[in-house]
Amino acid sequence: MSTVNTPEVSDEQVLCGRTAELRALIQNQDWGSVLKMLAGLSKEDEAGLVCQLDRDQIHEVLSHLSVEELAGLVAAMRDADVCLFCEAIDPWTLADVLDETNPDFAAHVLRELPEETVKVVLPQLKDSRAIEPLLEFKRGTAGEHLRTSFVALAQDMTVDDAITAIRAQKPRRDTADVLYIVDARGRLRGVLTLRQLVLARPDSRLRSIMERPVFSVTPDTAEREAARMMEHHNLSSLPVADAMGHLVGAISLRELLHVTRELATADMYHMVGLRENERLSQPLGNSVKRRLPWLGMSLAMALVSGIVVNLFQATIAVYVALAAFLPLISAQGTNCAAQTATIFIRSIALGELRTPMIWRAVRRETALGLINGVAIAFASGLIAYVWIGDFRLAQVLAISMFLTMALSGWLGAIIPLLLRRFRADPALGSSVLLATATDVTGFVFLLGLATVLMRFAPGA
Repeated sequence: MSTVNTPEVSDEQVLCGRTAELRALIQNQDWGSVLKMLAGLSKEDEAGLVCQLDRDQIHEVLSHLSVEELAGLVAAMRDADVCLFCEAIDPWTLADVLDETNPDFAAHVLRELPEETVKVVLPQLKDSRAIEPLLEFKRGTAGEHLRTSFVALAQDMTVDDAITAIRAQKPRRDTADVLYIVDARGRLRGVLTLRQLVLARPDSRLRSIMERPVFSVTPDTAEREAARMMEHHNLSSLPVADAMGHLVGAISLRELLHVTRELATADMYHMVGLRENERLSQPLGNSVKRRLPWLGMSLAMALVSGIVVNLFQATIAVYVALAAFLPLISAQGTNCAAQTATIFIRSIALGELRTPMIWRAVRRETALGLINGVAIAFASGLIAYVWIGDFRLAQVLAISMFLTMALSGWLGAIIPLLLRRFRADPALGSSVLLATATDVTGFVFLLGLATVLMRFAPGA
């Protein structure tokens, strides 16, 4: 009996097929089939599918959905799609949609929207007084990610009293797993899991069974530091307290995952001069405004390398083969520096690179550049000799390659540290600065050594 192997269909192929089908239904104005198709999907899949449409099609689909359905879609969307989705809704409908969500989520959505839209939508919200203070937290801080829905219990309560209070509050599922214990002034004193509470003796006081010390942050704590603390202490929820110790909110594990993903994206984007909120769905003009200045700066830095090469015109005229060596020097120096810089930037971001070990790490990467430089220099010199048959030029390339890689390892470590020292994002400027520094030094080594050769051995 023969078995027929059917090819596996990827999620991307399924999404493309559904998108094509949905677009055809919209074009035919078959709204009954459109709604039936969407109703058969999970909210996450429905949100992903709708966001594959263009803006006019999104607007048409949304006009056939109820406010409750729209709220469910927004709640299931990725941050990258929220702006595109919400901009397709008029401000008055958007206000009704956000009224169906909690204040924390509404504030999170409003942060992603243009200021003009926020000014129209915010006054129309029922919970505007609760949402407005949340919008004042600075971007990139713990306050931006806190939720104001949490369970706080008095430390003098008994276990029975606490369970009764929780039943009366009817908290959301994602806020009941971790319970915060406060004193009479609302200051954070301890933490307790729901499991610990249920398993404790009914007459026990919460102060006797709560866990201490409590790890917490203030609303102004950097989001990167908050994420690092949650990961280091293996916390599923991180309390946020003000300067007086009063509990104002908490950061959930879900938010931690969101923060770490966004920070990783930001680091990756900054390495090539992009902002973390750059998306394919954004208007073309916005991307041009953001990318063109960076490309202009990159051009200016590249011109510096060109000026260095131009200074050695006479040398290149004599040793034409040097022109073929320039890309080799440039590529190897940049790659070596980029490897080191990537490790340093990541270590800085994760808080792994502490002051006592900085210079040890710099020495290690410099030594690594020296070792790799010896190997690459020998290989490149041998290749050059076989290629052009000139032993002296092969020597020049080998020595230049060694010096370039040795210095590149050091530069890849020092430049991110200097940028951090001057309170600049190490990822944001490292790529252009490193490329220019390694190119200039590499070209000076190669062409300078060749010039010396030409001066002292003119017959070579």
